[in-house]
Amino acid sequence: MPNSPRYFQKDTYHHLYNRGVNKNKVFLDDNDYLFFTKKMKEYKERHLIKIIAYCLMPNHFHIFIHQTTAEGLASNFAGDLTNSYTKTSNKKYKCSGVLFESRTKSKILYDETAFPIVIKYILLNSVKAGLVNEFDKWKYSSANEFLGQSDSCVTDNIIPAYFNSIKKWIEFMNSDDETNSDLHDKYLF
Repeated sequence: MPNSPRYFQKDTYHHLYNRGVNKNKVFLDDNDYLFFTKKMKEYKERHLIKIIAYCLMPNHFHIFIHQTTAEGLASNFAGDLTNSYTKTSNKKYKCSGVLFESRTKSKILYDETAFPIVIKYILLNSVKAGLVNEFDKWKYSSANEFLGQSDSCVTDNIIPAYFNSIKKWIEFMNSDDETNSDLHDKYLF
């Protein structure tokens, strides 16, 4: 992750993502997903980060965050989260070494019009991977938190700022039209 002060400044938004070494699975059972989610909650509070959306996949994760202060850095949040998870996973599965392929990558988002597109991309990961048929059926994402059907790890629900209702948001999420490819390329990878 870039370390320039301008990149990690107060009131910035970041799409964080990382995957397992050699694309190996990093989440092997329900408890792994639950532990990672618990650590997200812990470190968001420690680093004053707001989690907007997330999706945990068997071999990678995506987290869309808002860095609210100059002191609570997105890079520290990501580093603490992956280090803690790696140590616990290595102990649990009697392994050693790295679990993730590299440092967590971050794409900064300057254009607020991209926020719904980023959220859609993140939450549709499980559908595109063939794990579920509908985005809100994957239990390791923030989709059900937006729908009020599970405990919240999301602290900054921006959906109402972009859609008149949850119904309109669900229609957007289920639409087949491709999101703006320029924004997709610029902010997702």
